[in-house]
Amino acid sequence: MASMHTTYTASGSFTLTDEKGVVVFSYNPSFTAETNTTAHALYGGEHLVQTGNSQLECGSDINVDRVYTFLKHVDTDYAITVLPDTGQNVEISHLKPGEFFFAPVDLNADTSGTSLRVTAATADQKLQYLICDALDN
Repeated sequence: MASMHTTYTASGSFTLTDEKGVVVFSYNPSFTAETNTTAHALYGGEHLVQTGNSQLECGSDINVDRVYTFLKHVDTDYAITVLPDTGQNVEISHLKPGEFFFAPVDLNADTSGTSLRVTAATADQKLQYLICDALDN
């Protein structure tokens, strides 16, 4: 019997240079998520973040203990706030226009979450996202 195996890899690069062109900080994060961890390992797309709250729903088919998350604010107006969807107002990130967020996130810290809550303070904003499943920790 044949089997199929797929691996998702995402990486990025961030370099901070001073006015003379000298590199003062460089960071190259990456992660790999393998489809054998769950039935559905990848969510992605563009989301219109609304004032109030909207959700990046991951569903119940992922490992909510840990997901690798990439979010990029692609609009040019106002900030986007990222929170876990647990009912608590614990801010994960506050993205200004053009900024991004790339980190592992525990969606299920209090055993109630399967999504990220995103909100725009003043007007609806566009957000690109990629959420990959991770191995259970």
